[in-house]
Amino acid sequence: MLLAIVVPSLSYVMHQAMWRHHRPMLDLNMGLGRGPPDVPFASSYKASEIAALWKALKSCYGSDEAARQAVAQNNQVLCPVYATPSLLMQSRDSLVALLGKREALEVMLKNPMVLTCGSEGLANADPDEIRSTARTRQLLDKYVTPLNLVLLVFALGLLKILGLIASKYGT
Repeated sequence: MLLAIVVPSLSYVMHQAMWRHHRPMLDLNMGLGRGPPDVPFASSYKASEIAALWKALKSCYGSDEAARQAVAQNNQVLCPVYATPSLLMQSRDSLVALLGKREALEVMLKNPMVLTCGSEGLANADPDEIRSTARTRQLLDKYVTPLNLVLLVFALGLLKILGLIASKYGT
C-alpha cells in the first residue's frame, strides 16, 4: 500500500524534477501566505479546489511555511485528483493517533503524500513501515533528479553493451 507512495513512476519523477528546476523565478506569494504556491497543474482545476486543499494543508502542518515546504517537496499533495481537504485532515489525524503529534509532523515533512493515504489505510499500517516509507521517500526526492536519471540510464546502457561484447567474444 505505501509502496506506491515511495516508488513514483518515471514520468512523474521527470515531470516533478523538470518543474522544480524551471519554475518562474518570481513567486508572487513570496511565502507570505497570500495564497497557495504555484503548481503546474493549477489551470486544470478550479481555483477554489486548490485553495481548499491549501487551507487544509496549512492546518495539517500548522504553519504556512511548513505547508509550502511540503508543496515544494511534492506538489501533487495540492492536486484534487489525489486529495480532498477531508482526506488530508483524516490522514493527519490518523498519523497523530498512531505516532504522536511531533513524529507525525516529521513523517509528513519527509513524505507529504502520506496525507493522501486516508485514515483507514494508515490505521491498519505498521508505524515502523510508515517511518521507513517516509525516510525512503525523502531520500528519493533528494537524489532522483533529471541528471541522476540520465546518468543511471547511461550507465545501465553501457553495462549492457559491455555485457554483449563480453558474451560475443567469450571473455
